[in-house]
Amino acid sequence: MRAFRAEWVKLSRRNLWLGFGGAMVGLTALFTVLVFMSVGGTDVGLDEGGGEAFVTEAALSLPDGSMFAVTQMAIFLAIIALALFASNLAGEFTKGTIRMLFVTEPNRLKVLAGKLAALCSFVALWIAVTVALTVAAGALLASNAGVDTSAWWTTDGLAAIGSGYLNLTGAALVAGLIGSALAVLTRSAAIAISVGAAYFMLGESMVSTFWSPLGEWGPAAVSNALATGAAAGTSLGAVRPDIGFTTAALLAVGYGLACLAVSATTLARRDVTS
Repeated sequence: MRAFRAEWVKLSRRNLWLGFGGAMVGLTALFTVLVFMSVGGTDVGLDEGGGEAFVTEAALSLPDGSMFAVTQMAIFLAIIALALFASNLAGEFTKGTIRMLFVTEPNRLKVLAGKLAALCSFVALWIAVTVALTVAAGALLASNAGVDTSAWWTTDGLAAIGSGYLNLTGAALVAGLIGSALAVLTRSAAIAISVGAAYFMLGESMVSTFWSPLGEWGPAAVSNALATGAAAGTSLGAVRPDIGFTTAALLAVGYGLACLAVSATTLARRDVTS
């Protein structure tokens, strides 16, 4: 708990709230506006041609329609979480503060557990804020787009919001733990973030063209499948049908535990000389 509280002192800084938290909320809010503008018939294309809505009023009027926009931003939320974990852990090595932490608390695994728990709670908090603001923005924009939001506030609709939040958080934390493992291995925030982001955005999809199983079972695919299964068995769950929701959840847990093992083993055994 001491390591957890100490980490939250760092996470409470304004630049982190505006940088990482603001990026989550800002990107998702912008995409939500574009979604409802597109449904409402407004051309949001960047060229001279007319734009086409990639979601219909009927789809957004479903009980899980409130989660459509934020679910489509799952990969970006995951990359932001990866960058947060990687920059935080690698920064301790770059600045040399890791030695001070280990002098204060010689048990390295306690330090790692406290830091990761604090980072996970930070991500969970900001995804909750992102989901809440996205649903609120969607409700405000729905009337102009011809979307009926009455189903959003039913039992099924509220359940979709709750399960969507949990699955988005889980998907982001998988990416975050991958970022932490890369940070401990490389001791460089720039390398960890660039390698992790490149893999999630392009690397896995490129490699899967030669080795197709990676496109279904790889960390990026699993993270996306978990997030888009926000309301398992409904319209959002059908966005990524490559693997089932239960399989995605189990694989996500497996990847997370593997990254924890790598981070803990490396941190416990490697000498800290600077």
